[in-house]
This record gives sequence, C-alpha cells and structure tokens, in this order.
Amino acid sequence: MSDKPTVTVGVQTGDVPSGRATDPHIVAMRNLLQTHCRGPYSPDVDEFSLIFRIDGDIWHWEKEGCDRMRRSKKERYITIDIYVPRARWEGVSGIEIRKYLAACVEDAFRKMIGKLQRDKVPVDGDALLRDFATVREQYLSQLEAVASH
Repeated sequence: MSDKPTVTVGVQTGDVPSGRATDPHIVAMRNLLQTHCRGPYSPDVDEFSLIFRIDGDIWHWEKEGCDRMRRSKKERYITIDIYVPRARWEGVSGIEIRKYLAACVEDAFRKMIGKLQRDKVPVDGDALLRDFATVREQYLSQLEAVASH
C-alpha cells in the first residue's frame, strides 16, 4: 500500500484574488479528502484526481462544473476538471464557497464512478461516496464553527 493519497487535488487559479478567496477552502477540502477517502475504491484505479480551475483576470475558462474527464489505464488514474466561475467566489461568503465546492466534488466523484462503471471497471462507488459524505460534513461544519464565533 503506497503512501500516495487516493484522492488528489490540483488547483489552477486565474489570478491572485481568486487564489486568495478559494485557497483556504480548497486546502481544507484536500486535507479532509486525504484523511477520509483512502480507498482503494477500485483494483484498477489508484488515484482519483480533481483539478480545480478558478476563473480570475489572467486565466478564465468561462465554464462551470465538471468537464474533461480523462482516464489513464497505464498510470492507473482518473481525473476531472472542476471549473469555478468568478461569480462563485467573488464577494461570496466562505460557507457559500464551501457548499459550492463540496457539491462540485460530489458531482465529480459521481461522474468518475459512472465512467468506470460504463467501462466495466470494478469500483466501489458507494464506499467513495460514503467516505466523501464524512468529508462534506466535516468540511461544512469546520467553517460553520468558525463563522458562529
């Protein structure tokens, strides 16, 4: 069993303000995913990779939600891009950002599980979604605890 996390999270922010607004929330999500979503969820997939692309002034994709899912059989990973438009982080409360990111991650996992099932790859999607439910609960309650003080 490797020490490599089962779920990895990459980020490409469009500028400094987009990074500043979303980074603490994405880092918290990454830490919780790596703690609770340990797998293995499939004998054929070692890594579920989420790539956040956050619109800003320098880079912007003008997209929203999950897109560009790719799977490497050889390298044993599946990856998906999660596009976050400016309206989802600019002038929005931390809890709103977290609710949005949590919904995006759940959608990403559901799409990945669906693709693996369609490709006849054994995957324990229920276990992944159960583990993610723990992540989501802690992720949202962390900030509510901060917000209520």
